[in-house]
Amino acid sequence: MSKFLIVSDNHGDREILSDIIARWRPQVAGIFFNGDSELSAKDTVFDGVSTVIGNMDYDPDFVEARATTIDQVTFFQTHGHLYHVTVFNGWANLELLDKAALESDAQVVLFGHTHVDGALAYNGKLFINPGSTSLPKGPRSIIGGTYAILIVESDKFIVHFYNRSHVLLDNLTVEMAR
Repeated sequence: MSKFLIVSDNHGDREILSDIIARWRPQVAGIFFNGDSELSAKDTVFDGVSTVIGNMDYDPDFVEARATTIDQVTFFQTHGHLYHVTVFNGWANLELLDKAALESDAQVVLFGHTHVDGALAYNGKLFINPGSTSLPKGPRSIIGGTYAILIVESDKFIVHFYNRSHVLLDNLTVEMAR
């Protein structure tokens, strides 16, 4: 079993990003930040973190997208603005992300941009948007910010969402067969 931390859209709130990463770093096999930090790509908060550029990031040292394989799981990661993920059908438009993930042989697709948390199976892949830690949108914005933990087991993926206080939001858990 492996765990992965997925965070996005903190929009300059370095303190919450640092807190979340410090809380989970010892427990996870990988940490993904999906853009819109408004911080430098060289900020020490990103040491050991897989990052991508968001539409509110201006440091050219961030990359637009990346494929990463950890513990035999391939992730395709991007912010989403370059893939037109604007809210569609209640969550997100996944068509362009799906094509990019297919080219990377990814099983898991990570993105942000919409500030709307969620996870779902689409075309045999697991898509995860951890929401925004600082500026949440959508029907659950009252929660006040979210991030995600992905648990990978031999036969399934489990996505847990947490609030800024690290409280598990059990009713948002999503499972998908591998």
